[in-house]
Amino acid sequence: MSKDKHDEHGHDHHHHDHSHDTHPNQLQPPHEVFHDAKAGEVIRGWITNGHLSLSLHVMAFGKPDVWGHVLAGIAQQVSASMEEMGHGTTSANLEIIRKTLVDDLAKAAAENSVLSNKG
Repeated sequence: MSKDKHDEHGHDHHHHDHSHDTHPNQLQPPHEVFHDAKAGEVIRGWITNGHLSLSLHVMAFGKPDVWGHVLAGIAQQVSASMEEMGHGTTSANLEIIRKTLVDDLAKAAAENSVLSNKG
């Protein structure tokens, strides 16, 4: 058995295997994947304790530019789905997502820049 670890916030981290567990709030895979023997999951995202928590197959594509296409595709589907649910238009939703994404990426770049890490 692995020992529970505490992070800097004092949270317990249980590192046992949950691969066969299901969670009542998890989404079903898209129906198309069951008709494609070569389908592979590349991202699973949750909001937990107020934070984004991801399981990623980071090297599924080998290049960061393909992840750019994946994230753009996610933004497009979210925007269209929101319109279908009666919230805004696809183009307006996409523009709001784009603006927020650009702002957040600029902040992330600043936090990870060599200059901000000096001192």
